[in-house]
Amino acid sequence: MSAERAAYAPVAAPRRPSPRSASLRAVPLRGSRAPRAPFVVLVLLVLGIGLIGLLILNTALQQGSFELGELQSTTDELRDRQTDLADRVAARSAPDALAEEAGRLGMVPAEEAPRFLELPGSAGTPAAGGDG
Repeated sequence: MSAERAAYAPVAAPRRPSPRSASLRAVPLRGSRAPRAPFVVLVLLVLGIGLIGLLILNTALQQGSFELGELQSTTDELRDRQTDLADRVAARSAPDALAEEAGRLGMVPAEEAPRFLELPGSAGTPAAGGDG
């Protein structure tokens, strides 16, 4: 049992230094601030680069807008031209315009209905002497 008592025996607390041995003194204030100039230069540099980037982006968008306007006007002109050409084709394809053009070329209207010749061996009738 003496071993048990030794295991559970109180241990002496470590010694604290006496107030006289530990001398506390005030630490002088030091300028622990970082210099502001590099930070200000960095912020101004970032803002300047951002501003230049926005100006370049705005210029590119404006140039694209002008190109788009030019392409739209070209598209309108080509659409008008296509409509005009389609109208001209329709006018020249009309029966009275075709008859007038045929008269200028020296063609005359047929007096009789057309006749079709059926030759032996043609696709419409069987050939002479054929099986069928």
